[in-house]
Amino acid sequence: MSKTLAIFGAGPVLGLSLARRFGREGFRVALVARTGKTLDHLVAELARDGIEAAGFTADVYDGAQLAGAVAAIKERYGRIDVAEHSPGGGTMGEEIVSTLDVDVENTRLIMDRYLLSGIALVRQVLPDMVARGHGAILFTAGQSGIHPTPFLGNAGMAQAALRNYFHTLNAVLAGKGVYVGAVNVGALIEGSVPHRAITSSGSPLEFEPEVIHPDVFAENFWDLYAKRDRVEALVGSFGQEADR
Repeated sequence: MSKTLAIFGAGPVLGLSLARRFGREGFRVALVARTGKTLDHLVAELARDGIEAAGFTADVYDGAQLAGAVAAIKERYGRIDVAEHSPGGGTMGEEIVSTLDVDVENTRLIMDRYLLSGIALVRQVLPDMVARGHGAILFTAGQSGIHPTPFLGNAGMAQAALRNYFHTLNAVLAGKGVYVGAVNVGALIEGSVPHRAITSSGSPLEFEPEVIHPDVFAENFWDLYAKRDRVEALVGSFGQEADR
């Protein structure tokens, strides 16, 4: 029986690469995004690659819609073997502010997007995985959770909290057959909204950002899932993966 990868927050860059990487291993792919246009494009691209995929429209920040998407995926495919959480992949990050501009409102917003939506997903998919004795939950995380960065003030706070969460989840689930891990993004993902915005702006930057193809991140996700020998990988400007 084919396994099912469900990508929550699927986009046309990292989401597509991730779907292709797992699809090459025989996975069916359930794609969750806010717009049907995005989903139709992804499903068509994967079909051309011979990968079975289906789209499910939902806002991953909305708890009720998230629960509905999980139920719809299970109705279609029977179960979710791997759940991947990719919040904020399609935005430029206007909600992210530097440390001196952090306040209660913008911190609450970013915590909801990066941390609380991830917790909500775990609560939806984990019980079935524990009952079966196998499964995996993967997170797209950020390097600011490892290396505090002032211009990513509120985002770094949320990423640090998320990192604490997936590390402790991995620890308590180790004996239950469920793997939890994360790939930390430490560079611009080639072709992403932030990458396109920066390259088209014409404005000089204080530093030259590193740009990495999404397939590299997808390969790291597969490596974590297949080997299960560490909790996270850091891919990007710090020059090496961080084994934890």
